Amino acid sequence: MARVLWVSAETPDRNGQGGQRRQYHQIFALLARGHDITVVVPHSRQSDGSIRRLVPVRRPLITARGRVVKAWYSRLQRLISAPTWDAIVVAHCESWWLVPPPERIVAPVLLDVHNVMSHWHLDAGRDAEARLAFEEEARAISRAQAVTTCSDVELRRLVELHPPSVDKTFVAPLGVDPTEWPDLAFDRARPIVALFGSWSWRPNDMGLKWFLREVWPLVRGRVPDAVAFVAGTGIEVGEQWPEGAQYVGRVRDLAAFVASATVVAVPVWEGVGASVKYAEALASGASVIATPDGANAFENTPAFVATQAEEWATWIVERLRLRSVERAPADARSFALRELTWDRAVAPIDLWFRAQTREATA
Repeated sequence: MARVLWVSAETPDRNGQGGQRRQYHQIFALLARGHDITVVVPHSRQSDGSIRRLVPVRRPLITARGRVVKAWYSRLQRLISAPTWDAIVVAHCESWWLVPPPERIVAPVLLDVHNVMSHWHLDAGRDAEARLAFEEEARAISRAQAVTTCSDVELRRLVELHPPSVDKTFVAPLGVDPTEWPDLAFDRARPIVALFGSWSWRPNDMGLKWFLREVWPLVRGRVPDAVAFVAGTGIEVGEQWPEGAQYVGRVRDLAAFVASATVVAVPVWEGVGASVKYAEALASGASVIATPDGANAFENTPAFVATQAEEWATWIVERLRLRSVERAPADARSFALRELTWDRAVAPIDLWFRAQTREATA
C-alpha cells in the first residue's frame, strides 16, 4: 500500500467534466487496490462532495483578489514536500505550478499529462499557444519521475515532442464504471440518436456543430421521424436547432437517457476532448459512431469511425431502420464493461506505486 498525495488544480468529481471524472474514478479504483490517498486542490467553487466521500481532501486558500498569497502558497508547498508520502500524483501539467522545486520533494512524482496540448495546438495552427503549452509540458516532464498519458496515441505524441520522456512514460488509459451502466430495458421504439458531453470544450463544440449542420439534415431527409437528443453542459438556452434535434441540458441519469437511443454519436474535431465520453458511449448499449478524433484513445473497438458526413448519415440511417432487428444492447456494451473498466485502467499506476514502496523499504 502506498501513501499518495494527489495534487490537482481542478477538483476530482464524479459528476464533473471529463478530466474531473477521470481523476475521481482513478482515485476510487486505486483505493480499491489498497492505496491510501489524500487529495489537495486549491479552494474554488468546484464541488468536492463526491471526492470527499472517498478520501481526505485539503482545499487550501492560496489566492486573494486573483493574486497568490505567498504565506498561503508556502503552506501548501510544505504539505506537498512533507516526508509523509510514498508517491505524489500531479494531475495535468496545468497543476504543476502548485508543486515545490524538485530538490524540496522527498517522494517520487507521477505526472498525468492526459492529453498533449502542445500537439493539439500545433495541429490547429495555433503556434503561440503551442509554444506556451510545450514549455509548460517540458518543465513538468523534466521534473517528474514518471509520466502518464490517456492513450497510446497521446504517448506517441508526447515522445515525439518531448524525446527525453521516452523511458519514463506509460499509458494509464480511460475507463468506465460498470455501476454507472446497469442493465436496463433497452427501448428502440423510436428512431433516436443521442449525444452527450461538455459542449463548451472547443473540439466537442466543433463536432456538434458539424453534426447538426452536415449530418443531421441528411439523416432527417431519409428518416423523417428521427430525433437527436443532445445532453450535457455548455450550450446556451435559446440557440437555434435544426428540426428534429433538441438540447435537453444536463441529465441526472446518463444510462437511462441513452437506454432509448439506437445510436450514440461522438463527433469531435481537432484531436482531444472525447476519450471519456467515447468509452461511456461504448458502454451505453447503443450502436456507436465517432470521428477519428473522438475515438483516438482506443484502438479496435466495436464502433463505426468515419469523417465524412455522408458516411455518417448512411450508417446512422441504416441503424435506425434496422433498430427492431439488430441486437440490443449492442456488442460494444459487453466489450466496454469487460475490457475498459477503471480497475484495469489504473493497473499501470498501481504497479508504479508498488514499485516506489518497494524501493523505499529496500
